[in-house]
Amino acid sequence: MIQFPDTAPGAPIAVSATLFATYRSCPQQALGRLRGVYPPDTIATFRGLLAHRLFARHLVRGPIAAADVPQACREEIGATEGHLNMKLGSLELNRPSRLAPVLAEVGDLYARFKQLPTEGTSAAEVNLQVDVGNGVTLRGRVDAVFENLDGEPTIVDWKTGSWLEDVEPQLAFYSMLWAITRGVLPARVEAVSVQTGERVGVEPSTPGIARTAQEVGRMVDALRAALDTGTDVDRRAGPHCRWCPLLASCTEGSAAVHVLTTH
Repeated sequence: MIQFPDTAPGAPIAVSATLFATYRSCPQQALGRLRGVYPPDTIATFRGLLAHRLFARHLVRGPIAAADVPQACREEIGATEGHLNMKLGSLELNRPSRLAPVLAEVGDLYARFKQLPTEGTSAAEVNLQVDVGNGVTLRGRVDAVFENLDGEPTIVDWKTGSWLEDVEPQLAFYSMLWAITRGVLPARVEAVSVQTGERVGVEPSTPGIARTAQEVGRMVDALRAALDTGTDVDRRAGPHCRWCPLLASCTEGSAAVHVLTTH
């Protein structure tokens, strides 16, 4: 249905929704990720990953009783999937007194999740990956898939925070990836805040997905050219700069953070 555009040959590159969304915010930060510079692990990130594991467990196995949530969390931390156990040391969560509050927060998120409608669930944590040629791999993980009465899929991306203002690039990427890997358009792609129940979604169209594919292709060419030549790409300052691992060496980002924190 959708043909990914030809890209210039180069080193293998894996493109995810996170890379695409990062590039939309700041191309230089996306380039930094490809060069191996990632934001450090945080307790908030750990909490979100663990909550997602509980959400998937709920959809696959059924509801978890409140009294069993701490044990379910520990089981998910110990599982190979997600590598959460490896993050305990760096986050100083390997002491029960430090881990307990985090598990309580995850339990609160799960309690909110249980209030969301989940009828029509057909799959959870669906891995999608496709080689589109010239060393380019598109990949992503869909949190949940629901089917309507006509059997049409709705893709849902759970968000453990309340901020849904910047989800459009991720939704566009998931729409494209599903269409390319499955050969059909999803009926709808949504981001859902577990905290608030708010939903932001799009109903994908073939022209819209084709535009996203073209944009991802241009991104691949720009990032590959920078990697090949050792040069940089555009920098775009904004609120995202506060969490950027390149901030210390970025004049634009430092100026933006200064403005944001002094006004």
